[in-house]
Amino acid sequence: MKYLEALHRLRVFHKKEAVTLIGDEHVAKEILRRYKKQGLIAQVRRDLYVVTDLATKAGLAGKFEIAGQITPSSCLAYHSALEYHGLAHQVFYWLYIASNEAFRGFDYEGISYIFCPLKSAAGVVRPVTDSFVSVTDVERTVIDCIDRIDLSGGLEELIHSLAIITYVDEDKMIDYLKCFDKKFLYQKTGFILSHFQKEMRLSDKFFELCRSKTGKSTRYLTFTGESDVYFKDWKLCAPQNILSFLEQGEIEYV
Repeated sequence: MKYLEALHRLRVFHKKEAVTLIGDEHVAKEILRRYKKQGLIAQVRRDLYVVTDLATKAGLAGKFEIAGQITPSSCLAYHSALEYHGLAHQVFYWLYIASNEAFRGFDYEGISYIFCPLKSAAGVVRPVTDSFVSVTDVERTVIDCIDRIDLSGGLEELIHSLAIITYVDEDKMIDYLKCFDKKFLYQKTGFILSHFQKEMRLSDKFFELCRSKTGKSTRYLTFTGESDVYFKDWKLCAPQNILSFLEQGEIEYV
């Protein structure tokens, strides 16, 4: 039992960390097997474990903490980052985990952990009050979700989430847009966030930049049947009134 205190400090750990702690791979395997049998630890997936509460045997690490330990670079992204930041309208029973290292998706305690490629480490943070969690900051999350509306939960979910935000750092937003350097992303970002300019305190210059980077092509915000109105200022086809989504629904669990 002498290693249990050290493992509790880790909360979530890989087998290799236990081997380093114990000093012998064969002994470490036997100790992990024994701890698991006694309910002192639980196996999340191959080579990944979480320590349990000695009284209740429930895992001490939550889903967000587990997500941050799957790979060295793993972090909450897209809709899962919205959820962590308290911006999600719906709570999903799956998490999007961005990582440089690919991993096979898995389920643990009713939550599905889904791999997404980490396009850039810009904006990935470990909150001061939550050091076991890795997540994209609010500004990077907004840009990511506009880039991949499907991974944000869909346009309606995205609009509900954006409506909650009362401030974003404009300079960070511009940095992330430059990092992605995609004409369609500038186009979508300018169009969608123009509906929240006052609430997010975005300057006219921000939208002028987005317009200057959109190119000459006309594109569709979503699928053609839904995006049936042409917005000349943005050379974009989109639903007639995306803010109408705000009139619908309460928080749902999906």
